[in-house]
Amino acid sequence: MKNNSVHLIGTLTRDIELSRNSKGNSFARFTLACTRDNKPFTDFINCIAFGEVANALCKHRNKDTAYEINGYIRISSYEKDGKKTYSTIVVVESFTLLND
Repeated sequence: MKNNSVHLIGTLTRDIELSRNSKGNSFARFTLACTRDNKPFTDFINCIAFGEVANALCKHRNKDTAYEINGYIRISSYEKDGKKTYSTIVVVESFTLLND
């Protein structure tokens, strides 16, 4: 069992854009809107996918597309003007398309 595991179901808030880093490796950043069970709240979860997963996600990249994703949480930090800032993102390892 993994200690750091995420399972989400939600819809894209905007179209996914495929990008490439300086080495030519592909990645895709997107936000998934996930409605909480039995509550009128929606969480907006920042996600990133790499390589073949990113390429496959981009085949169905339009806003409001529903996905079930599995991955893990990555937390990073940086310092700017003497203030430390943290960011949290879900790294997508696999996904299922829920609608076409």
